[in-house]
Formats: sequence, structure tokens, C-alpha cells
Amino acid sequence: MKTDHPPFTKDPAHQIARRGESALLEHIQTWLGAITPPAPAGMGDDCALLEFDPQQKTCITTDAITYGQHIDASLTPFEAGVKLIHRNLSDLAAMGASPHSAVLTLLSGPDLAFEWLKAFFAGIRSSCEQHQLKIVGGDLSTLERGHFSASLTLLGQCPRPLLRTTASVGDSLYVSGRLGGSILGKHYRFEPRLEAGQWLAKQNECRAMIDLTDGLGKDLQALLPQGSSAAIELPQIPVADAARELAKRDGQSALEHAFCDGEDYELLLALSGEADGSAFEARWQATFPELPLTRIGQIIPRNPDGIFVEAASGEPIPWTRGYEHWNNDG
Repeated sequence: MKTDHPPFTKDPAHQIARRGESALLEHIQTWLGAITPPAPAGMGDDCALLEFDPQQKTCITTDAITYGQHIDASLTPFEAGVKLIHRNLSDLAAMGASPHSAVLTLLSGPDLAFEWLKAFFAGIRSSCEQHQLKIVGGDLSTLERGHFSASLTLLGQCPRPLLRTTASVGDSLYVSGRLGGSILGKHYRFEPRLEAGQWLAKQNECRAMIDLTDGLGKDLQALLPQGSSAAIELPQIPVADAARELAKRDGQSALEHAFCDGEDYELLLALSGEADGSAFEARWQATFPELPLTRIGQIIPRNPDGIFVEAASGEPIPWTRGYEHWNNDG
């Protein structure tokens, strides 16, 4: 049976409020170790001073996790810390960037358990060490009891950033990995596609890219140029085993899960319609033999029947939704 790992405690002796802000910051610096350099390149001054390569573009992104929304007691605090870093790294992967440095903000109730927070930072440190990322500063702030959020602002560098808005009609659509069913574990057990994104940024025929966080049904719309639709080859959608498992439980189709579940953290890209797709796929396979890359369709002029249509029949595909932060369900 899986053990729960609640972040909060009723025992005042084990709450972070017992330590105080200054002592807690000292603990955080210890927990992070070498991934947080001394001031002025890291924690300890009003700002961190960073040096960048003038030959590269600088990318900046921010993302957060909130207890009860993105994480819960079913995750260990170590897993929660890894998820925070990896969510942000996935954004850099979508631009073809490499990580440089980050600042971290913690917002917590006073009843947060000190040992939970220590293990949370162990997850952060492990991920940062793996991806050569430095934490150079941040902030601490209070919330009401029983609440916890962490937000990361991440800087990266890339010689040729891939954007969402540079695809064209005629481009082919590709996706990495497999889609759907992330709630069964992938939403926190995933590797950001950094190496794949950096490789794709070097391929001139790759026009545009986005990472799939809210689901194919929603994120693909952000990649389509105005006045276009996507002709999708439904049999080619790489459906994850977890999506098939969920379909057995809830009666929805596995394809619907692949389109709508979200938190896949895979790359969706547009390849120039003039490119040799077979040669591109062969180069990918030689470089990333363990990571599938699947052509799922093509960008076409706007179809009056729908923004997504089935390539074979022209019938509209209804799964044009994904994760919404604020819905109207009441």
C-alpha cells in the first residue's frame, strides 16, 4: 500500500514556523549545496549577477506547483520537488534551450513540516544537479495554515529558439513519446525533453514547437497559424498504455484521453512541408533510438467543419479541449 506524505503537521516542534525565516534560509542554502553559488552570483544579495553568452538568446519562463492542485499527499516530497523543476525545464525544451539559472519562491502556511520541506529540497537539488541548473535566489512568504505553493523562474539560453507562432500551412505535425493517462504517474515521473529540444532547434526544417502540458487537443491549437486547421491521422496518434487503462475504467476512448488529459510533457513540432520527412525521421531515430517520434498529421487551410479533422475522412474531431485552470463547472 502506498504511503501518504502530507506536508503539514500539527506538532509545533516540527513546523517551519519554529525555525524562523533567517534560520530557514540557512537550511535551504545547506540543502541546495553546490547548486546555489555564493553571492553575488547566487543567494545572499538583493539581486543575483549573471553572465550570459552574447551569441545566444536568453529564454525566461516561470511555473508553479500548488498542494491540492499539482501535487498531493500521494507524492513524496522528493517527487514534488523534482516535478517543480521538470515542469519548468519542459518549457525550455520546447524552445530548444539549455538551462542556466533559476530563482525559487516558496509560499507556505506556518504548519508546513520541516522534514517534508527538507525532502522537497532534496528533490529540487537532485533534478538541478542532473540538468546542471543553478538556483541563484528567491523568496519566502506566508500563507494560511494547510497551504503550500512553490514557484520557479527559470533562465535558459538558445542560439535558435523555436517558437509556437512560426508554423505554416503544409507543415507536417510530429509528436514525441506517447500521450494520455498522465494521472497514473507520468505527471510527476517524466523527463523533460531537453536534449531532443536542443537537437530539434539545430534542424533547419523544424519550424515551430510547443510542449504538451495542457493536452494535444488544446496545445495543438496554439501551434496552428491563423486561418488553418490540422488534418490528423488518428490511427497514428501514439496512445500511452496509461490512457488505455483509464479508458477501461471510465468508458471514454483512449484517443480522447490522448488528446485531452494533459501533463504529457512531450514535444509537438511542425516540420517544413518541403522537408524530406523520411530523412528527418531517420536522423531522429539514429540520435534518439529510445524515444519515439510520430508524424500525426499536417497543417491545412482552415476547414469549415472544424479546427481538427480526420485526414482520411475529413470528419471533424471533437477533442479540442485540454486542462483549464479555471473552468465553469461551478
